[in-house]
Amino acid sequence: MLAGMAITVIHGALYVYGFGAFFIHFQNAFNASRAQIGLVLGLSRLEGGLVAPVSGFIIDRFGPRRPMIFGLILVGVGFIVLSRVDTLIMFYVIYVGLLATGSSFGSARPIQISLANWFIKKRSRAMGFLMTGFGIGGSLVFVYSWVIEALGWRSACVLSGVLILVVSIPLSLVIKHRPEDMGLLPDGETFPDSNQDISSENKEETQEPRVALDETNFTARQALATKAFWILALVYGTWSLVPPTITAHMIPYLQQEVGASPAIAALSLSAFAFISLFGRIPIGWIGDYVDLRYLLSALFVLMGVGLLILAQIKTTAFIPFALIIMGPAYGGSVPIRPALQGYLFGRMAFGTIGGLLQFFDLPAAIAAPVFVGWIADESSYRLGFQIVAGLIIFGSVAVLAAKPPPKILG
Repeated sequence: MLAGMAITVIHGALYVYGFGAFFIHFQNAFNASRAQIGLVLGLSRLEGGLVAPVSGFIIDRFGPRRPMIFGLILVGVGFIVLSRVDTLIMFYVIYVGLLATGSSFGSARPIQISLANWFIKKRSRAMGFLMTGFGIGGSLVFVYSWVIEALGWRSACVLSGVLILVVSIPLSLVIKHRPEDMGLLPDGETFPDSNQDISSENKEETQEPRVALDETNFTARQALATKAFWILALVYGTWSLVPPTITAHMIPYLQQEVGASPAIAALSLSAFAFISLFGRIPIGWIGDYVDLRYLLSALFVLMGVGLLILAQIKTTAFIPFALIIMGPAYGGSVPIRPALQGYLFGRMAFGTIGGLLQFFDLPAAIAAPVFVGWIADESSYRLGFQIVAGLIIFGSVAVLAAKPPPKILG
């Protein structure tokens, strides 16, 4: 758990939220519009959606360790190579081909799959603890922005790559796939025969995952045949509009349309990530005791309202009001989404099903950063934020229809 959180702290600061700190520097370096820089996030989501089912299947089959090492090497090398890029086309190639691909294998997905295997009763709060790492990393964006301003964006890229190669890769060696591989059961449960030593004489049986407790488990094929899967895909699609809108466009919006200084804009994004921490663990904890659908629906409404407020502010003094409403709701939604997936479909094919859900939310994930950037180029960021807010509120209604499918499918 702690190793996974440390990896997400680094990844959150440098890759997820750090993009916003680089945004204007990328614009200037490549003489690009906001839509063109936003396009790289859209292409990253396209790559992530195409790779997600494959990476999820590989992690389900072989465990997280080797895929994580592969992915983290790509991300580390990608940052270093990015520091040498001089053209917009090569920027797209390196960012999508190395950074985005590496992130699909080396970031949250393998750790989420591992936690889904280790926790059933306490899965929601476990996801909350893990996703706290992204919030902590995001809260450090103002420091990262200072490093970029002090050293230049190219030197900051080299430093980022070295940090990932030297720190994140050793941490990935700690991640374990399933408790059964160590003679244990999820949630610390015990086998009916407490004297049974599955780690030695029954080792052959542990090569395949056991069904622990009274757990619902669907294969990927079975999940695809349910109504709940397709509703959840729609819900994932509406949610996927929010992260690229915030991480890519909050800083330029605050600087270019609200009049914030670069330091205040970067600090605002850091504050958003920090405030989200107050939703990740507490709401993840609550999720173990309530209907996850109703909880996620309420969080979607609050995210939409917060984004609408952000779109209306005229001075920096009102930024905190939007962040206080939007931040905890966004933070809480991060662990609740995979927890809801686990509740509906179980852990047997958690990675594959999660990858398929990400694949089917591709249109929204690709369109959001480009669409919001294009609207900003043609009109203003405010209109783009309002549209995204309306769609996320629509998602709050859709999630209520994601009822648990029957345990036995024909």
